[in-house]
Amino acid sequence: MNKKRMICGLVPALAISMSSTVGAQPVVMDTKPAMEQNAVTENQTGADAQQPVTQESLQVMRKQLEEQLHQAQELQSRLNAQLESLDKRMKKVEKRSWQPPVEIHGYGRLRWDKHHYEDRNDPNDYKTIWLNLFTKYRINDRWSLHSEHEFENNLTDNHGAYEGHGGYNEPGGKKYSRPVLQLYAEGRVGEVNVKAGRYYLQSPYKFTFDDKIDGWQASYGIPTKWGRKANFTLSAGNTYSKIFYGDKENELNYWNEGGDGNLKVVSLIGEIPIAKNTNLATHYGKIKRRTDRLERKTWSFGFDTKLNRDLKFWAAMAKSDSQTLNKSHVLQLQYKEARPDIPGSYDIYIKKYLQRGHSGMTNWFNDDIAEFTHGDYKAENLANNDGDKVWQYSRWGEFNGLRVGVDFVPVRNTKLLINYTFGKMGKCLDRDPGRRYAYSFFRTQWEMYF
Repeated sequence: MNKKRMICGLVPALAISMSSTVGAQPVVMDTKPAMEQNAVTENQTGADAQQPVTQESLQVMRKQLEEQLHQAQELQSRLNAQLESLDKRMKKVEKRSWQPPVEIHGYGRLRWDKHHYEDRNDPNDYKTIWLNLFTKYRINDRWSLHSEHEFENNLTDNHGAYEGHGGYNEPGGKKYSRPVLQLYAEGRVGEVNVKAGRYYLQSPYKFTFDDKIDGWQASYGIPTKWGRKANFTLSAGNTYSKIFYGDKENELNYWNEGGDGNLKVVSLIGEIPIAKNTNLATHYGKIKRRTDRLERKTWSFGFDTKLNRDLKFWAAMAKSDSQTLNKSHVLQLQYKEARPDIPGSYDIYIKKYLQRGHSGMTNWFNDDIAEFTHGDYKAENLANNDGDKVWQYSRWGEFNGLRVGVDFVPVRNTKLLINYTFGKMGKCLDRDPGRRYAYSFFRTQWEMYF
């Protein structure tokens, strides 16, 4: 008798166990005898195992199940509330990730330059300090407002930012001032990156254009199999610069160091990956002065490639439609790379370049050789009719030489730059190249980033 009861009690228990194992719905016991036997089996303890299942005991079981269901529903509600709270906190964290909406960073430079010209008895010695501040204000997740502010002081003669030795008319007067170098809005329109305002336009390798313009820019990238995008950038706007200073074709006050600005600028830049470690860079530029329609066109083409993990090579050439000698080139070989975020990193490089003033539209390699873009213009030379002295180092001159440099990162967010440049500089007319003079240029610079 006991054996039969045990069998009757195990059958529904096995059914329930198997259904829960395979993830199916619990077996529903339709027959009252099976429920009674199951209840007896689950509740039997000694003598109580002989007690029959009553309606009251079934109601107690049902009540217990309802309580368990209610507890499960409460647990589900609390879990949903916790998930909702977590989602809110995540959104707050994501919002704080780009807060505050204003970012400020920049860098400072301490520089010592020493120049020596063959036909001068006294070498030029300059000590200057710079501070560049960059700001970024996030308007929303697609648009932002940017600015750059530059402050300079010549420690040699204690003149301020872009301040000349006497200015145009009054002693100590400023020639021109650019405390706000950039101020533009940047964002996306569909898949196109857009800039509008005053921004810095730099051609590849700083070869044919390197100045600020007031206008707009649109850039579009096309994915390539090399994992880098081929970028095409169209820029248009206005600039005020020294582009036509000392230009033979400039018949409108060509010795005005202000450059007789108000120039219309159009630029198209292409940067195209053609291999895993190789990129092509091209540029077409055109400027036109609005007052007399004097025009200049420039083209450049170059590439950079990694020869191995630590060795990189650049080569580029440029040409303009100037009537003077108008071709330039640059070759550079660099070992390693000095990165401000990696203390102890460094690089060593050698660069050979032929630089002619009219190959570029403005400030071509201006940071490499001081006084070259501006020329050696002095009012007393004109007063003494020393025209040859003026033209000798003017913008239609050239420099042909080498530079050897070392960059080193002693501590994080700093960089020490040391380079030495030497070669020949002088005027270069098509029919009368004239004499080239030996020229050397030494620079030591300490940069700090924040």
